[in-house]
Amino acid sequence: MTSGYTNPETISRIGRQLGTRYIMAGSITNLGSQQILVISIMQIDNLQMIAGDWRTYQNITELRAQLPAMAQNIVEATQRDTTNFQKLAVLPFQMPVGNREADVLAQILAVEIVQNGVYAVFPRTKTLEQVQSEYQNQLNGNTADEYVISIGRGENPLLALSGAARALGNTRMFNAAVINVQSGVQEKGETVDYNVIEDGITAMRTLAVKLTEEFEFRVSNNQEFNFAINKINRQGAGNYNIILTGNITTTSGIRFEGNAKKTITIRGENSERSIHRVNDNGFIIEFGSGITVVLGGNLRLSSQYAGIFVDGILHMESGTTITNCTDTGVYVNRGSFIMNGGTISNNGSNGVQISQTGSFIMNGGIITGNTGRYGGGVYVSNISSERNTTFIMNGGTISNNTAIEDGGGVFIRNSVFLKTGGTITNNRAGDTRTNTVGGLMYNDGTFTTSHSVNRRNAAGSSVNLDSRREGRAGGWE
Repeated sequence: MTSGYTNPETISRIGRQLGTRYIMAGSITNLGSQQILVISIMQIDNLQMIAGDWRTYQNITELRAQLPAMAQNIVEATQRDTTNFQKLAVLPFQMPVGNREADVLAQILAVEIVQNGVYAVFPRTKTLEQVQSEYQNQLNGNTADEYVISIGRGENPLLALSGAARALGNTRMFNAAVINVQSGVQEKGETVDYNVIEDGITAMRTLAVKLTEEFEFRVSNNQEFNFAINKINRQGAGNYNIILTGNITTTSGIRFEGNAKKTITIRGENSERSIHRVNDNGFIIEFGSGITVVLGGNLRLSSQYAGIFVDGILHMESGTTITNCTDTGVYVNRGSFIMNGGTISNNGSNGVQISQTGSFIMNGGIITGNTGRYGGGVYVSNISSERNTTFIMNGGTISNNTAIEDGGGVFIRNSVFLKTGGTITNNRAGDTRTNTVGGLMYNDGTFTTSHSVNRRNAAGSSVNLDSRREGRAGGWE
């Protein structure tokens, strides 16, 4: 009653009484000096935690501001297909410092594991021995315990996550292990140390990453690289890391198959490594829905044709460069591109192109020196009337790009552009045409900004500024 935590058995009973399919539960509490909101959505028929999110906050105003993003993350997570995921029962944590702290950290760890998309998570309030007994009872068809069905609801998690914290002087040691409940064998085990209660939050995130890491491939040549790709495509859901220890030259494109939920991180080791495609008939990397690709730094991508085709989710981090493609650097079709850093430069047909139901969120990085007929830096266009193609610019710089016709920096057609930060400057469009637009042009789209207009974008001649065209004054910063 005082913890703010509603346990899975209670959630199951409430859900059945109400006849609902899902229940949203969680807690608003504090951990040391940190105030925390944790939310999860439970599926009543099998008591699976299908989505969740958490945030720290200082005051109610800050908390309210974070709710829309939390809602969006949770809704997106409910669309995942977890059918092929391994089932994982998350047990209560053993902590000598108090049950409330254990409850909160257990919720955060469960949310982090769900978000990583490797396991189907089933929170439990029983011990490992009781879950093992539950598993065996369900296999045998024995349901003498009235809670076997309410807790398991016919689901038999083969794996269980057990955690415990111990104090060694001023240091707290947190152990987490994934146990096979049938054999009793530990399949994974990780330990993190932290000193104060607040650090336990970070420790849970670290543990979730370690516990959901599946495979790591260290590749130095094309043969090893192709082996890693083929192995990843044959495997099921999981997190995969490709670490380049040498430069790769390939004549064929890289395609990651979307047969299960996968996160694939590609990065160079210690210093910059490159992937270069010499064939002029395709993308360097392409992948479909269900796949998340993270370009993790120390990485340079180039191609005699195009860069990356996105139908899933692409993250681009600092230290990554996509450059010198004769066509588009990043093409987002029905997926999402989140640019946190790095550089997209000197590509021959748009730095970034967004179409269909694609979205582009630019939090940082640089888009520069790219050329296109429209939108040399960023081209956002949707042929439908629904305007469900979006570009959100929170930071970064779009500069020194060129359009043959309009929108040297950004071109928006029948789409939505929301600008909350960053700079669009020193872009150029059309040397001889009239009414060319140097910085940003939006045509039958929606543009929202809270930033002032600058005049560091150039067009070929004077421009009639109206509600849809911004030329010499076309950039926002």
